[in-house]
Amino acid sequence: MSLRVSPIGKVKTLVSRYGLRAGLQNAIAHWARSRLSAPDDMLQEYGWVLNEDRPPDLAAPKAGPLRINWIVPSVSKGSGGLRNIFRIIQYLEQWGHKNQIYTLGAWATGGKGVQEFVQKSYFPIQAPIEQFTGRVADSDALVASNWMTAYAVRTLANTAQKFYLVQDLEHNFHAAGSLAEFAKETYRWGFQGITLGNWIAEVLEGEFGMPSSPFGFSYDRDVYAFDGDRRSGPRKRALFYARPNTERRGFELGVLALSLLAKRRPDVEVVLVGFPPRKMRFPFSAILPGIVSPAELAAWYHKCDIALVLSHTNVSMLPLELMASGCAVVSNTGPNVEWLLGDEVCQLAHPNPQSLAEAMLELLEDDRLRLKKIAAGVAFAEATDWASEVRKIEAAFYRGLNLRLNDDRLSYSKPQFAQGS
Repeated sequence: MSLRVSPIGKVKTLVSRYGLRAGLQNAIAHWARSRLSAPDDMLQEYGWVLNEDRPPDLAAPKAGPLRINWIVPSVSKGSGGLRNIFRIIQYLEQWGHKNQIYTLGAWATGGKGVQEFVQKSYFPIQAPIEQFTGRVADSDALVASNWMTAYAVRTLANTAQKFYLVQDLEHNFHAAGSLAEFAKETYRWGFQGITLGNWIAEVLEGEFGMPSSPFGFSYDRDVYAFDGDRRSGPRKRALFYARPNTERRGFELGVLALSLLAKRRPDVEVVLVGFPPRKMRFPFSAILPGIVSPAELAAWYHKCDIALVLSHTNVSMLPLELMASGCAVVSNTGPNVEWLLGDEVCQLAHPNPQSLAEAMLELLEDDRLRLKKIAAGVAFAEATDWASEVRKIEAAFYRGLNLRLNDDRLSYSKPQFAQGS
């Protein structure tokens, strides 16, 4: 008698043991490792990892403005990382710096009208955009924007200095293995780091010896604002930034926390934003607006009393946007969050369903506490400013090139973040 279990039987066993998503992920991972992880031509698939390291060979300029080349993975709609990059470029253009953008991947436009696409979808930047073919124009600063683009930057010598804009620790996006190691290796190449927040800077300097200059968050004041008129309907509302396909946003954890909240307070309306509405069973009734525009998102923020935003890598921009809109924020503890957020401006809880549910309940049931957090959050958000943060990036370019900015170029007020910035 054969004891061999069929592939379908193995999947059923994993699903019954770990649940549908975790079980399927486990099964797919095993299948992928056995069938997909070893391509027929390894060098064709991963040969770029072996590309030669070529140090910068151009002399640094004696003064600004600077010529700055950016290498980005692709151009597509709705990317928070791209939005930050294009916002930075817009400010740098206004201050006289010349920028050029090269993309490793395909354009969402199919190669047509990419400039217009970026101007309509993001910011009206003037920087030329073209696909990376192995060569770039000479520059004073060459910037990698994720770990794969760092491999391209590594091969280019026609620049005065190489920089690395790190918005998150991307090796954490992958399971332990080759891709995670490929990503971590890029932090050891001596690029000048420009990091979104102190937490990333501390990790890169402490664990990898990568010199790093942090900058902070702000928000779009044209979209998110506190109107002072908080809703006072018969039912309170709790919003959850729900991203089932983005592991680091803690979808399962958030849903379980909300299920405990619903048991205690079934009168609270739950609003799930961030993913397309689809047939999905939740242990509570939920409003599903889907993926909405920033203006529609701001309108929902005004309609909700509290919001649950989870981050298991670097904190997202949503907490500041929510606080600026007058919505009290609940988030998880951890250095990846607490470099920006503190208990004085939001409600922090350990990342388990019970603690998060208790944190939400406390805000919903204590009007005085909630209003106090809202007032502190509004003041905290309003103290931030994108121009000030991009000035830090500009200063990092100058520092990396051993240049000095005139004092008047640095005469801006520094936003105060929870743990300093």
